[in-house]
Amino acid sequence: MAELPIVLLFFLIVAILLRMDIIFYLVYVLSGSYALAKWWAGRSLKQLTVERRFVDHIFTGETSTVDICIRNRSVLPIPWLHYDETPPTQLSGSTRLLQAIALGPKEQATLHYEIAGRQRGFYPVGPGRLSSGDLFGFAEARGSADEHRPLVVYPRVIPLVHAPLSSRSPYGTIASRQPIFADPTRVNGVRNYQPGDPIRGIDWKTSARSGQLQVKKTEPAVSLSTSIFVDLHTPAYSRSFRYSGTEWAIVVAASLANYLIEERQVVGLGSNGHDELTDATCWSIPPRSGRNHLMKLLEWLARVQAGETRSLPEWLPQAAVNLSWGTTVIAVTATGDEATCAALGRLYRAGLNPVLVAIEPHAHFAVIKERCRRLGVSAFEVADEAALRRWQIRDTVTCAGAPYAHHAG
Repeated sequence: MAELPIVLLFFLIVAILLRMDIIFYLVYVLSGSYALAKWWAGRSLKQLTVERRFVDHIFTGETSTVDICIRNRSVLPIPWLHYDETPPTQLSGSTRLLQAIALGPKEQATLHYEIAGRQRGFYPVGPGRLSSGDLFGFAEARGSADEHRPLVVYPRVIPLVHAPLSSRSPYGTIASRQPIFADPTRVNGVRNYQPGDPIRGIDWKTSARSGQLQVKKTEPAVSLSTSIFVDLHTPAYSRSFRYSGTEWAIVVAASLANYLIEERQVVGLGSNGHDELTDATCWSIPPRSGRNHLMKLLEWLARVQAGETRSLPEWLPQAAVNLSWGTTVIAVTATGDEATCAALGRLYRAGLNPVLVAIEPHAHFAVIKERCRRLGVSAFEVADEAALRRWQIRDTVTCAGAPYAHHAG
């Protein structure tokens, strides 16, 4: 009640002018009540502890329940307490918490509200706003409840059963279900000799026993090391596709990282986007394996933002300079312009296995694909979720001594 001091001053002037003792007594009582109410309201907030609990890492599309535990440490009651907390505006669909409660001495209460992970990102949750006062509304005190805590909303991950990524490392250490590149160290039985089979593949001992030429059957293998580079340089995307295109590029990168780590490969990640938490631009994470590493990659993909940074052709050769021979380098970018294809071609000549994943529709992608093929680069167009799912069933073939994926249509 902000007007009470003015009212008291008015009555005090009236009491002085009229010399009426009863008005003096009324002013004294109201003044004392007001002072006590102010002290009580301020002390009530100081005696409160607020603890926020919630699952702080969720995937896009999931929800998290935020529990607000409020405890009154004082021996005095709190007649009323308003608590107000609004989720980040980017998380549309989340419910605002606005509730009034009363707390007795040493009592605690728990409030709840839901956060909807509608969009990947790194969001502050809290702080809440508190207000309290006396029973009659003479005084009110306001404050904020603890510091905010971050919420990480991982990007959407589309489960992949198969991804036709060719290998340039025929002596990889894990077998692949893909007919990519025969590894002579992985013998898996024998078969009858066919014209054109290399002489070095003949199993002479088995041939002698059977009386027919037998050739060793080998399993394909993929390189253990893959690095995914996500192009978030906004000028690389057409104006109408910049937001949706960069967001889709992140979904594709997250899905590929998830698939490759499930296949027991070591996976690295890099981007020319901007990480708002570390203020890093054009960063990379060395290849590693395991679920914990995957969650680290997804957290970086949750935080990174597109912007006008260094272009992929300018940055990628430097980012890949320390990668080991045969490492598969996946460049997720808008389209395969000449500069991007040339940069990937240089990686091929340096002993790496470059793969272009174009996520923006292009009417002449066949031309881009042929340009990449001549440079030893595999090229795919994955413009939407349907294309990503179709990509999983494409055949992988070998052309001109360099493995590349055949694009159907």
